Amino acid sequence: MAPDTSSSGIITSMQSPAARRLLHAPRVVSSWFHWATGRLERHPGALYVLCSVAVLTIILLIASSPVLPAGILPLLGICLLVSLLLGSLCLYIWTLQPKSMRQPKSLFLLASVILLTVAITRSFFFFLPSAHQALPHVPASALEYSIPVALGGLLLALLFNSRLAFAGALAISILTSLVAADGFRFFLYSLVSSLAAIFALVGQKDRATLLKAGAAVGLANLYSILAWSLLSGTTEWLGFHLLCGLAGGLFVAILSLGLLPLFEYLFEVATDFRLLELCNLNHPLLKEMILKAPGTYHHSVVVGTLAEAAAEAIGANALLCRVGAYYHDIGKITKPSYFVENQQNVRSRHEKLGPSLSSLVIVSHVKGGIELGRAYGLPQTVLEMIPQHHGTRLILFFYHKAKGTEESDQGEVQEEKFRYPGPKPQTKEAAILMLADAVEAASRTLTERTPGRFQALVAKIVNAIFADGQLRECELTFSELRLIEENFIRILSGIYHRRVEYPGFAFEESAGRRGANGTAGHKSTKEDQARHEISKKGRADYPRHSRGS
Repeated sequence: MAPDTSSSGIITSMQSPAARRLLHAPRVVSSWFHWATGRLERHPGALYVLCSVAVLTIILLIASSPVLPAGILPLLGICLLVSLLLGSLCLYIWTLQPKSMRQPKSLFLLASVILLTVAITRSFFFFLPSAHQALPHVPASALEYSIPVALGGLLLALLFNSRLAFAGALAISILTSLVAADGFRFFLYSLVSSLAAIFALVGQKDRATLLKAGAAVGLANLYSILAWSLLSGTTEWLGFHLLCGLAGGLFVAILSLGLLPLFEYLFEVATDFRLLELCNLNHPLLKEMILKAPGTYHHSVVVGTLAEAAAEAIGANALLCRVGAYYHDIGKITKPSYFVENQQNVRSRHEKLGPSLSSLVIVSHVKGGIELGRAYGLPQTVLEMIPQHHGTRLILFFYHKAKGTEESDQGEVQEEKFRYPGPKPQTKEAAILMLADAVEAASRTLTERTPGRFQALVAKIVNAIFADGQLRECELTFSELRLIEENFIRILSGIYHRRVEYPGFAFEESAGRRGANGTAGHKSTKEDQARHEISKKGRADYPRHSRGS
């Protein structure tokens, strides 16, 4: 499903129909694939079957190599070896990797990357005799060094993490060495080049890193080729070997640049490259938010600053926290005037609604945000943070309003009707976003914004969320919560810092005079007075998101 062109911006509306259809085609293919995988996720057994098909294909590709003997017994040996390697890899994921890695879709992605690497290696070996005939002066052993076997480790490091990439690279090196004539030599070559690719990606955040990784792979190939040539005492064709090794690094860079976006969009993986692109404030969703819901936009940016600082303090994914904060309230674009941060000098829309109906309107922005995020192709990891940052928290403002109105005459007010549907935060990043969202909203109700008041407010918010059981399903520890609180206080104190008065300017006096003349300001309503009374108490129990954040 593509986004509505009426809200895509001026540039999109100026495009020709043919250009719009051309740009729409990849989204249609991607949406169809997401729909298919979404249906499969409802039946995990189907994804496990696809993983089994991928493993069977790997076995057949290796068995088709002419360097291996034909027959049932060699085939059985290949099956046992592949099962051992991939089974050990799955056991490693199940015991030492985060829960998100254990999903059937992640396992299918892992199997797809390994299958792709084995298939590319087998294809190179298949066309190697033809290439040798076309280039008779280049030895076949040199052409083997141009195989981009490091592609598998590089993709695993980008799509998963470096630790899983190390384990996957070892498995890929063993599997691909089975199709080579000199298996041990090719195993060392592929393992060294894969490790170089993984190390080259550490701390890098832009796609130009893939070119640097390709260069690193080329240099690692030179090193391993030179070492093997000196070890074996065969330096006759060393020049060709080194040249093909450099070509192998180039192939890795080219293939990774083309295949990585494909895996990102088809499997909805939030790589650092993809997250950095989503941080661009020129993204259509963010540009639409600043026009339709400017208060929500500013709230999201500040929440992103809080969440990123807290994530860096505890070693969580800071970039994911910032992106999740930018898009966590995109559902408010559809009904911005129902949320207090967008109500500028106007009466609240909720004055004419009952508490129950107001609660439904507030909760609806979660579902709307998920649908809007899917339409714009946000990664699944980011989409999951939209409902999880609310968890199953109580919408306190309308719950207490319902208890104090005539709705209570119809029976006892049920707390469950005034809670968000959930789920609760499943990751540290989602939990940090929940805390940052609540703290930022509550901080705007303070009349005295001092470090001491911030410390009391942050402690009360975090304790309330913890006591409500919202952090039970994530992996945050008490020591990490303390670090999160400290960073929240530090960032809030920096945002609301004090300034010296400007000599010759009386801003507050001028604002009061304009308000008295009716040219600025607005008449205080009962709701404003009630909000002020709550803020005098600190309003830590009534954060703004309970009204409509």
